[in-house]
Amino acid sequence: MNCVIVDDDKGCIDALAGIIKVYCPQLTILGTAANIADAVKLISNTAPQLVFLDVEIKNESGFDLFNYFPSPGFEVVFTTAHEKYALKAIKSSCYDFLLKPVNIPEIVSLVSKLENETKQNSGKNINVLLDNLKAKDKSIEKIAIPSADGYSFINISEIISLEADGKYTKLSTEANNKFLSTKNIGEFEELLPADIFFRAHKSWIINLKHVRKFLKAENQVLLSNNTLAEVSTRKKDEFLKLFERA
Repeated sequence: MNCVIVDDDKGCIDALAGIIKVYCPQLTILGTAANIADAVKLISNTAPQLVFLDVEIKNESGFDLFNYFPSPGFEVVFTTAHEKYALKAIKSSCYDFLLKPVNIPEIVSLVSKLENETKQNSGKNINVLLDNLKAKDKSIEKIAIPSADGYSFINISEIISLEADGKYTKLSTEANNKFLSTKNIGEFEELLPADIFFRAHKSWIINLKHVRKFLKAENQVLLSNNTLAEVSTRKKDEFLKLFERA
C-alpha cells in the first residue's frame, strides 16, 4: 500500500515515517508535504492509496484538502494532538485517526485494519465530516452508520432510539427505517449529544424528544414509534429529571 504524510511538523513526520519503515513494511511512503498546496501536488502526482493527514497545518486546516479532492480515491487517516471536537466529527464520518504523539501499537493495529478492509470512504463521508465541522454550536448533526455492506447517512435528529445487539447496534428512525450498525452502542454514546440522547440502560439510548410516556411499574418508556425501551433502576431518577424538563 502506497502512502503520503501531510504534516507541518518535521518531528512528527520523522516519527511516523520511522515507525512505518520498521514496523509496517507493507506501506511504502511516496513523499511528504508540509502544507495543503504541496499536498495537492504530491497526491495528484503519486496517486497514493492512503494519506496520513494532520488536522492543523500552520495557518491552514487539514480538512481544506477535500476542497481539491471532494470524492477522494484514497483512504485518509487523520492525525491530531488536540481538537476534541474535530475528533468527534471525524468519528461521526467513520474515518480513522491517530492521536499524537503516535505510538507503535496503534499504528500497526490501524494499518492491519486498513489492509483487511475493502471499504472506500466516499464523497458522502466527506460531506458528513465537513457538515459537522461547520455546525454552529459544534454539535454533531449528521452521522455515517457503518454496516456490513457499506454506509447509511442520516441526520441525528431523525434517530428515535438505539439498542445494543451484542457488538452491534440497532437504530430506529422517524421514517420507520431500521439500521444494524457495526459500531457498538458505547461508540454512539460518545458521538451523540448528551442533552438529546440519554443512555437509559446498558442496552438502550433514547432520543428524549421522542419519549411519549414513562411506565413507572415496568421501568420502561414509550417512544414515538411505539417502541418500549428499558430504563435501568440506576438511571431512573436522572431520566425523570430530564423528562420533566423536556
